[in-house]
Amino acid sequence: MKRKFFFAGTVMFLLLFLLSGNDLFAQDHHGHKHGSKDSTEYSMGGMKIKKIGEDSVMVCFNHHDWDHSDMPGFPFWNKKNKFNGHWAGVELGWNGYVNSDFNSTLPDNYKFLDLNNSRSMMVNLNPFEFNLNLCKNHFGLTSGLGFEFNNYFFTDKNYYFSSDSAAIIAFRIYDAFGAKVNMNQSKMVISWLNVPILFEYQTNARMKMNSFHVSAGVIGGIRIGQYVKQDYPGINQPYTLKDEEGNVIGTFTPEKYKNRDHSQLHLNQFKLDATLRVGWSFLNLFASYSISPMFKKDQGPVLYPWNVGITLVGW
Repeated sequence: MKRKFFFAGTVMFLLLFLLSGNDLFAQDHHGHKHGSKDSTEYSMGGMKIKKIGEDSVMVCFNHHDWDHSDMPGFPFWNKKNKFNGHWAGVELGWNGYVNSDFNSTLPDNYKFLDLNNSRSMMVNLNPFEFNLNLCKNHFGLTSGLGFEFNNYFFTDKNYYFSSDSAAIIAFRIYDAFGAKVNMNQSKMVISWLNVPILFEYQTNARMKMNSFHVSAGVIGGIRIGQYVKQDYPGINQPYTLKDEEGNVIGTFTPEKYKNRDHSQLHLNQFKLDATLRVGWSFLNLFASYSISPMFKKDQGPVLYPWNVGITLVGW
């Protein structure tokens, strides 16, 4: 980052210097002077600044010299002998989960976990990236650090999630007149701290604008937060909880419309995802599938989360 500001400051200084009337000074790549009273120029690392007349300056860039530049931070080029992977950035996509048969069918006692996949979206914030060149800047290892936020919106919004049980469980909600209560919103949010290990191949390490890349590997994660968010249609009125057989379990009275329950939800603390990433230029598509179950053993259904999406901003 300091080199970027140094480069920008150098350009501004040269522009002001040339416009200030020092017409007889100019250098090429090796420091030789050249120029005339009406036209002088300064060349450096594929960039040429030329003064024309008393008050005009023209700046030219020659991309053929970019791979020889010692300024790796300038947009669209990388320093020679530097591998740059595709992890850091902001990503957006959809998430869900499947059973061991790779479909979304749930056991009858876990129907409350049925998802509205069209609304179940995720966001990744990957601020840090580390790269290791393994073969001629075309093949390398990428790691880093990232934050993942999964939103799972439930199809049936008539369930109340209970945190007081040996396994994840939910009960039907009824009002004082015996009618089912459908909440305005019911979702589960899980956040993770992720560390990837990716092996990437790219066709053109010198210029991302003209490069195809594909990477595969694993992403390890540790759960750093979770909650169930439910939006009730009414407050300060009693609701009755019943199981699927119609037996009354208890009653409760919500004091606010939007409620968050930060219970552990019997989720596994750690996860390991297999991932594939592919793209061209700055376009990057990704998909991941968890090879570790979502819930602890015998404390929930056997489900495996998945994510698919696109990189919105990468660096």
